[in-house]
Amino acid sequence: MRAFLEEWKLMINSKFVLKAMLTPLIVSVFFGYLYSHNQINKTSIAVIDEDNSLYSQQLINKVNASQYIDVKSILHQAVDPEMLLANEKYVAVLYLPHGLEQNRYQGKQSNIGFLVDFSVPSATGNLRSAMAEIISLENSTAPTVGKLKALGLTDDQISATISNLSLQQRSLFNPTSDNLNVIGFGYITIVSLGIIYGATLTIVPRLREEGRLADDLKQPIGLLLRVIPYTIVYMIVMILTMAALKQFGGLRFVANPLEYMLPFGLFCLISAWFGMLIGWNAKNPLSAAGRAQHLISPAFLLTGVISPIILFPEPIQIMSNMIPATWYFKFFRGMGLRGGSLTYYWEELGVFLLMLAVIFSLLGLLIMKELKKRNQTQMEESLEANEPILLIDRKK
Repeated sequence: MRAFLEEWKLMINSKFVLKAMLTPLIVSVFFGYLYSHNQINKTSIAVIDEDNSLYSQQLINKVNASQYIDVKSILHQAVDPEMLLANEKYVAVLYLPHGLEQNRYQGKQSNIGFLVDFSVPSATGNLRSAMAEIISLENSTAPTVGKLKALGLTDDQISATISNLSLQQRSLFNPTSDNLNVIGFGYITIVSLGIIYGATLTIVPRLREEGRLADDLKQPIGLLLRVIPYTIVYMIVMILTMAALKQFGGLRFVANPLEYMLPFGLFCLISAWFGMLIGWNAKNPLSAAGRAQHLISPAFLLTGVISPIILFPEPIQIMSNMIPATWYFKFFRGMGLRGGSLTYYWEELGVFLLMLAVIFSLLGLLIMKELKKRNQTQMEESLEANEPILLIDRKK
């Protein structure tokens, strides 16, 4: 009974009760807001309109009028659709061939291309059904069979006139909706990311606890280079993991390995220094290690692993773009799943370099602050050590 009362008093005097009450409330409010949209109502697509006719423009307007489709760009020249899908600005590309209007009025069938990016399958459900409905409705507006027979058309001509448009859909990059290429790889990456965070978060608190931080601050570059061993190990582990997943799990990875190493290496280095930054002011290594969960949870929830980022409210999307893993998964989907060249991703590389510069600058400021604090402490200790001598001199 005494042990129970002792533990009870300890619990009441701690922050446990407050955390236990507030945490579920905060998480429930967060998830309620996060998934408030429930579904993707407007999916961005690009249209390649080689016909550039009155009818093709009318058809594009009907597509854009759908509550599920947002036509972001209309191009009137031949463009590689995979290049348009590379940077995730569009989820699909609609291709309208040359002669679309002419074929409609001559009773000939036109094949419309609809290329859908399936690297994020959950973002395409409403899009495909909406497109199929538009084409079905467009075909239903054709003249009736009886009127066409009266005009002397053959059965083939009638069939082509009634079903004037034929939608040819292709599911690209992850056609079987294999979860290993999306959720599986994302989960493994983020769980593994916890390992490097767990190591780099504790570097500065450990040195401070051991009384060796002052020596390392004399050579700040050496302090920053302490993350390199963990970065190298993490890179090796992830490379072996991807190789095993590709060999035994059927992971789709079609990127040029040498090109892929540049964004992957930047991501690992950013993650390592970010861990050092977050753990800098922790009281001890144990306290610093506990912060890893605060980095892992947002990386798992907000980076597109579980749900497409475009499903989230706009403020959450902005927050997501501040997480390094968000941009790394864009590289994986773009290069690993789609086979895009590194030249497609200068914008994403620029974001990585900007993140690296910001984190490096913040670490520099912390180093300067720590040096200033230690210099001030040493000065105060020196003054205290000299004070008795000054008193003796006054007596003389």
